[in-house]
Amino acid sequence: MSSSLKSCALCQARASQLCAACRSVVYCSREHQKEHWKQGHKRECKCYEVATNETLGRHLRATRDVKIGEEILREAPLLLGPKVASAPICLGCHRNLLAPQKQRGNYYKCSSCSWPLCGRECEESPHHRAECQLMSGSNFQSKINYTPGEDERKESAYCVIMLLRCMQLKASDPEGFARLSALEDHLEERLATPLYQVLRANLITFIKTILGMRDWSEVDILRIAAILDTNTFELRQPRERRKVRALFSGAAMISHDCAPNMRHRFDDDMNIIFLAKRAIAKGEILSISYTQPLRSTIQRRLHLRQAKCFDCACARCQDPTELGTFAGAQTCVKCKAGKIISVNPLQNTANWKCQLCNLKRSAKEVLLSDAKLQQEIEALDKTTPVDFEDFIYRHRVELHETNTHVLQAKYALTQLYGNAPGFTMDELSEESLSRKVDLCEELLKLANIFDGGWSIFRGNLLIDLEEALVAQALRVEEDPVECAEKLKRASELLVEIGNIMKHEPEMQQLLAERQEILYRALERFEEVKECELPSK
Repeated sequence: MSSSLKSCALCQARASQLCAACRSVVYCSREHQKEHWKQGHKRECKCYEVATNETLGRHLRATRDVKIGEEILREAPLLLGPKVASAPICLGCHRNLLAPQKQRGNYYKCSSCSWPLCGRECEESPHHRAECQLMSGSNFQSKINYTPGEDERKESAYCVIMLLRCMQLKASDPEGFARLSALEDHLEERLATPLYQVLRANLITFIKTILGMRDWSEVDILRIAAILDTNTFELRQPRERRKVRALFSGAAMISHDCAPNMRHRFDDDMNIIFLAKRAIAKGEILSISYTQPLRSTIQRRLHLRQAKCFDCACARCQDPTELGTFAGAQTCVKCKAGKIISVNPLQNTANWKCQLCNLKRSAKEVLLSDAKLQQEIEALDKTTPVDFEDFIYRHRVELHETNTHVLQAKYALTQLYGNAPGFTMDELSEESLSRKVDLCEELLKLANIFDGGWSIFRGNLLIDLEEALVAQALRVEEDPVECAEKLKRASELLVEIGNIMKHEPEMQQLLAERQEILYRALERFEEVKECELPSK
């Protein structure tokens, strides 16, 4: 039935005006649409549905075509609190107690339970009140104190806070607790890990014996811990000095994909917001990524197995060539031309072989080599590009240009050229500046495959490329044609950067500065009319 023959959702009159968001209801007038929104459609209006299959379990699927940049989901946290091991934070407002300056004395302590807080006002925070009553009622007092010289120390005692908040939700918000309980836990796999052996020994004793919560079984307590480890998001608000974990029962159902179609961010109220990185077709599974795009299949799948207890089988993981990039492959040492790839990327024990000469390597041999290279690159001096260039040169025989370790080194170089001491944009040689441009261009091609569209990864690369192009333009003052071409390209990039970063408040000052620098350069060379710029 066409929309023109449907009835208004509010008055049942013939209607044809579709709800622009969900496109599942129609209205006879704008006024009835507004009234229906107030009456409850706001809670129901969405462009996705919950679906289920054997591979993914519950997941979200688009119910209509979604445009690039469109907001798909906005959700308030069901719960939030410290990470399992956390720097000292206030349990009321969750701000870091050691930032922005070091302590001069001990922390302010809650007058009832002695947990560190910002001040007296945070003692009455709804986040802290219930746990405070429970712990002080059991005569438990926190022993966390400020120790001069140990500003980076993380306190393992915080591991109990988020767990207690979940347990107390059962009485304070039964519906919320039911949503929490419906989430995946992977408890059986987690119980075999060293972490859960420690939790079993220490956490259970604390909750059942010290706090007296004997009605809770050991399995139920550990299951909540497993739900948190499986489903929470790390919530960062640098301007507010917050770095905590938060649970969103709706967002927890979003699938992982190593080439996702969405990205997420957090607003000032700590809501999680999901945006379409690219156009999403009706029926497509909505996805984000829990891994880094430049990592190889064996690295990503190992991380996901350890952190999230599942084995990814997305299109990129299934493809031995990683969508034609060969990110996990090494150059064959025998024929020097082929690349050694896994015969079955979804089987961790599968052999690897050269695609040209059929030289074989065992999975164990490949994993050990990969781990050693990753260790080497993580140990490099991250304050200078010299070590990263040296790494690429030393491994030029066995590591091809798009190998994961080379890509990680190249991405580090895009950040170091123009920012590292002795390598600022004004100090860069012509060769180094051209190197930065070439690296950005190369990585953008890979980003279009792994993390395309309006991704933060692409946005950051575009920012570096735009800055480098303007710097190049200012150095070719004697060649007006080349200068104009570079400035025109930079202005086009700035428009795309604005689209990608318009939902990121912390990026707006940088974008304004880049726009001002570009305008001054264009005015200097009298090329404003030839460049399409965002409005100032």
